[in-house]
Amino acid sequence: MSLNAQSEKITLVYCGEKGGYLHIPLSILYLGESLIQHGFKPKLVDLRIKEISEEDIHGALFMGVSHMTGSMQIPGALKCAEIAKSMNISTVFGGTHPSILLEQTAVHPLVDVAVKGEGERIVVELAEYFQGKRSLESVKGIAYKSSSGKIVFTGDAEPPVFDQISHLPYELLPMDSYLATSADFGYQSSRGCPHRCAFCAEISLYNRKWRAKPPAVVVEEIKKIIEQFNPKRICFVDSNFFCKKERIEEFCKLIIENGIKINFFAECRFDYFSKYDTGFINLIKQAGFNEIEFGGESGSNVTLTYINKDINSEQIIKSIEKCKHAGLRSFTSFMIGFPNESDEEMHKTLNMIDRISSIDPDRSRINGLFIYSPFPGTKLYDIVVNQFGFVPPKSLETWGRFELYDSSNLIWHNEKKKVQLSVISILVRFFFVHKTLSGWSFSEKTNRHGGTLKALASIIFNGFLYPIAKLRWKLRCFEFGYEWKLWQKIFYIYMGRK
Repeated sequence: MSLNAQSEKITLVYCGEKGGYLHIPLSILYLGESLIQHGFKPKLVDLRIKEISEEDIHGALFMGVSHMTGSMQIPGALKCAEIAKSMNISTVFGGTHPSILLEQTAVHPLVDVAVKGEGERIVVELAEYFQGKRSLESVKGIAYKSSSGKIVFTGDAEPPVFDQISHLPYELLPMDSYLATSADFGYQSSRGCPHRCAFCAEISLYNRKWRAKPPAVVVEEIKKIIEQFNPKRICFVDSNFFCKKERIEEFCKLIIENGIKINFFAECRFDYFSKYDTGFINLIKQAGFNEIEFGGESGSNVTLTYINKDINSEQIIKSIEKCKHAGLRSFTSFMIGFPNESDEEMHKTLNMIDRISSIDPDRSRINGLFIYSPFPGTKLYDIVVNQFGFVPPKSLETWGRFELYDSSNLIWHNEKKKVQLSVISILVRFFFVHKTLSGWSFSEKTNRHGGTLKALASIIFNGFLYPIAKLRWKLRCFEFGYEWKLWQKIFYIYMGRK
């Protein structure tokens, strides 16, 4: 039972660092909606916008924090927990990282309860526990320390219902801040993914199960968003929006029938899109999908097989060609640094990037070339731990110092190779992604960078590095990395990090 057992207030915190692009924190919005439906009064705090204060926590039944793996979110979560504990407020940790490393999270002295999986039902039952209305062991989907210090797991919870119209409490967040930094309005129409990618933690989170809202529900929610916020574009944050073709067809037809005029953006798999006929592609374009995002991951069929991506390089090319024919803009991301990846296989990815860019120079964009990160809860993580000697962090603090997409994590490569991987990743950032950034207006750059001075600095810095990146890429010159180190230092200063 909480010291504030009569309270109806629950503080929910979304963790992250200040600076740059802001997406709407849907995770705490869904939790907030569930609490409101059961008579509670959530207080939502986004650390990317404001620091936590004692006033935010004062009088709360408990404080819940949502965070992912790595240095971008865990330090903020622990800082919030320190403040809450100093005020005798109980703490609940949830999100991707606690769900996968449940016991390691629950054992931390600043954590009273760790949550596994989706939290809409769990957060309500925890609120009832802190009010003294139920026992802690009756709440499924959590781990906590017993009186003897032993970690107790109560068993998996049933996933929440996700097929009805949501009434997310946007009024509890400073929505102007999100709308000012992005033309995209994040929206979720499905959860999970049935595929088996070896680098993706979705498998651990959703057990390869996919659940979706019916098309009619999605359309009604989009109507409400347009009426309330009038965004320029709806961005589907689903892990697999195009999972069921029939659902997309019905959705697009309803959008057209209802006369809804707005742009949509979503991610699609290459094996899906390569098989779509002209009629279906024209339908999604008519409904407003003018841009499609793809995860290519590699240009090597050997690597694609190794990471269980279940696509091939031929499907990548065929999909980009179909986008060109339909007049759709495509954004494709790749990864390098996988444990089995030879120089030959890596260069197939670099050549694939050139090939995609040449198919439709004006509309085929590269969204990034990221350095592989060993995420817990994935098949590749187990492989690099068991076969390559990767030693993972052992606590929340050390996971909080874990840098994502950093070549220093790739112990199966020598130091020279690590430098090359970092240089290649940054070259793509300045050479290919620069094409997208250069298309923004100055006002867009100002909003996305968080101010005029930062926007001007970005323009100058990007303008200086672009020709260097272009020449390096053309010559495949990936040695050293002086400009990469300069970029990293400036980026860390920009993000307020050491």
